[in-house]
Amino acid sequence: MAVYRNPSRGAGVEQTPTGVSVAIGWTVMIAASLVAATLFSRSEMPGRVLIVAVAAGVFAAMVPDLCAVVAVTGLAVATFVGFLANEFGELSGGGGAWSYAVVIGFASTLGIGYRFMWQVPQARNEDSDLPSVVVDRSLSGGRDAAVASPDSALGNVGRVAGSQPEGHAGSVLRHPSS
Repeated sequence: MAVYRNPSRGAGVEQTPTGVSVAIGWTVMIAASLVAATLFSRSEMPGRVLIVAVAAGVFAAMVPDLCAVVAVTGLAVATFVGFLANEFGELSGGGGAWSYAVVIGFASTLGIGYRFMWQVPQARNEDSDLPSVVVDRSLSGGRDAAVASPDSALGNVGRVAGSQPEGHAGSVLRHPSS
């Protein structure tokens, strides 16, 4: 099932295997943990979690494979709790380490959202191939007004039916290519 695949890639483009992405991501998380341990003492947990969270967020924004992002985020949380918050890889919940670990998950979620925002196609531009609908309706008092879809230009909204360009009488489905 390819739900987590990157839709913006071409059909012939190979994607990095999930295992390779996880290995690269965990290497990055270990490097970020080493940098955090070097820069901040054990009592400075916000600084340590910030370094790991930024690394996890950047990884999530760059890797299109959601399975790899979830695995690396889990490994980053375990590395943070086990080695940066506690000693010797102990994953017990002492010292509020798990409450800090939520920040890493949130940063990964922001990275995924950032990546998906840039993958959304720009459907509302001049080159859009979407049809627009113009419908004429009679108003009370005998006046006719054209009702257009929200996708049409603002200038068409509220015009009297007689002032419309030719070819727009009644209910019309017009396509930009016609």
